[in-house]
This record gives sequence, structure tokens and C-alpha cells, in this order.
Amino acid sequence: MKKQSLNALAASYRADLLYYIERAKLGKCPPHWQAYCFGEIAAAKGTDAYPEDGDALLDELHRLVDTVPQITNREESAAEIAAYRGQMLFYFDRDYYTLAELVRLPERKKYGACVYIDADGSRQDRPGYANDIALQVDEWRRENGIPFDKSTIAASPSEVDGGEFDTMDEALRYLYTCLNFPDSVLC
Repeated sequence: MKKQSLNALAASYRADLLYYIERAKLGKCPPHWQAYCFGEIAAAKGTDAYPEDGDALLDELHRLVDTVPQITNREESAAEIAAYRGQMLFYFDRDYYTLAELVRLPERKKYGACVYIDADGSRQDRPGYANDIALQVDEWRRENGIPFDKSTIAASPSEVDGGEFDTMDEALRYLYTCLNFPDSVLC
């Protein structure tokens, strides 16, 4: 059973590499997908989960991302949201696993917000990552004239649910609460 599972993972990794090679040819392989390929997939080398042609596929992907300009994580996320008739309002990413975004959902009266902090980073770094993001949110709000009363931030992350919000204020409350408790949004 374990061998079947590893074979399925190798096939999945191979399919992902082929997909991102095709995306890279078009300049549409953002850094977070590159990190997945060159990190997680490459780390499987030497195991049964690694595709037989994994080295050749990774070499081809390296060649493409080194020679064809690729979109940014923000551009990829904004394009995905726009495809659903939504609008990216705020986006910040530090790396593959640390990001925050605020979007206007297609219904125009709803907002979506998410925050993820890298669980592999040291515990000491997480508050710094969260603070960096909070400073970026503050700057974005100032630039766009969006008020927010920080005294409404929840006292604990269990007091707010993620996902969709009726108002931008609720979405911002969620973002700031998560950023005050970075261990609550680890990935």
C-alpha cells in the first residue's frame, strides 16, 4: 500500500512539473510555484516519490524560469481573482508560505481575507513576519484613505472566523487579529 501511495505521489509530482513547465513557457509560473517545484518536489529526490524523469523536468523548469520572465505571486493571484470577477485590494507575500491578501469578491458586497505564516520559520521570526505584514496593511490603508479602529481587534484568534465578510472593516479586523496571533495562521 505504501509503494502505491509513493507511486501516486511521484505521478502527481510529475504532472505538476509538466504543468509548470508549460506555464513557464508562457511566463506564468510565479515564484511560489517555483518554490514548490524546486523545494518540495526536489526534496523527494532519492525516494520512490520522485518521478523517474524528475531531474530532466526540474532542469527544464530551471532553464525556463532563468530565461523567460515570469509573473509575480501578486500578478498570478490578482489574475485568478479577476477571472472570477473579483478584485485584489491588498496583497503582500514574504515567501512561499507567508502572505496576506484582501479581496473584493464578485458580489461586490463581500470581502475575502487570508493570512498565512510559515510554520517552518523559527518561533522568534513569526512575530516579525506578522509585524511586517501589518505595517504593509497600515501603509495600504493610509494610501487609500481607509480608516480602521484597531481597538476592535479581537482579544484572541478564536473570536474571529476567516473567509468571507460583509464589510471591509470585518475583513481588516480578521487580518489584524491574525497578525496579532501569528501562531494561529501557520501553514
